[in-house]
Amino acid sequence: MKKISLTLLIVCISITFLLNFTMPEFAGKMKDNISSMNIIYSYSVTKTFSEQTQDTIEIASVPSRETETRNVDFRSDVKLEDTPLNIKSVVKESLNKPQDYKFKEKLTGPEKGFSYRKYYLTKNYDKGRYTVIRTNKITGKEKVYVGTYHVPSAQDPFVEWSRDVK
Repeated sequence: MKKISLTLLIVCISITFLLNFTMPEFAGKMKDNISSMNIIYSYSVTKTFSEQTQDTIEIASVPSRETETRNVDFRSDVKLEDTPLNIKSVVKESLNKPQDYKFKEKLTGPEKGFSYRKYYLTKNYDKGRYTVIRTNKITGKEKVYVGTYHVPSAQDPFVEWSRDVK
């Protein structure tokens, strides 16, 4: 059994080296597929939530008694820090997916007594640390990767709000 596993490893490595020289763009795709299919390695991902952070964006400032129509498109993506390329896709699979926010809306200014109304969008992120344990299926060796992540919050990724200003 060990001889078959070693032979399979040698064949996979040989194919990868051959493709790197003959068809580099295909080799990159093949490498990602091998990693995601977990042929050589198994992965264990744990994440530890630490806090929710916010990023507030002013969408519009509408003067008193006026109306504006706005198209708003935002994307909230996963942000990884201290993450090697060889495990980036494994970590992303275990995190919240990117969120898209789109709306087309009429925004109205405030009534008498206020100068303008400011409209805001708050993007909420969950922040924490992740640990990946990569185990070589053939040798049993383990390697540990640690880093931090920011992902769109699972609860209320986007919050709309406004404030009237005098």
